[in-house]
Amino acid sequence: MMEEVSAVKMPNFIPSDPSLWFTMVESTFELAIPKPITASRTKYNYCVSILPPEIAITVRDIILSPYVTDPYSQLKSEIISRYGESKSQETRKLLAGEQLHDRKPSELLRIMQRRAENHNIADSLLLELFLQQLPPNVQSILASIQPLTPQKASEIENKYWI
Repeated sequence: MMEEVSAVKMPNFIPSDPSLWFTMVESTFELAIPKPITASRTKYNYCVSILPPEIAITVRDIILSPYVTDPYSQLKSEIISRYGESKSQETRKLLAGEQLHDRKPSELLRIMQRRAENHNIADSLLLELFLQQLPPNVQSILASIQPLTPQKASEIENKYWI
């Protein structure tokens, strides 16, 4: 039985976070009209059709010879493993210190939490790494607050962010 053709507007690929992109793609498939897209081959075709060339080249072997049974899952896992940052790269970036620059502290914290989420990093270490990126006067103010969590520090800092 053929799957009914559905029309969807696919999100642009996110090179810095392919896992997030696939989550967005799967939401798009669930919202397809007239009914959700469930066939692996259809999902695969939609994804392949919008991949930027540099990503397609990275998974060229999968595109040229996909699994017959579940090509979407194969494509998804290979893009994430080949194009996503490796765990060691994420850990290095987290420990090297993501910079605040023009971002709000809450934005910086979200980036740091995303990098830490697959590494079982304790909240106390994440808080210390986050605080290191804040101006010294803010660090001293936040040091007086107990108990201090990364989220609490971010909320307080955002109130004073101009």
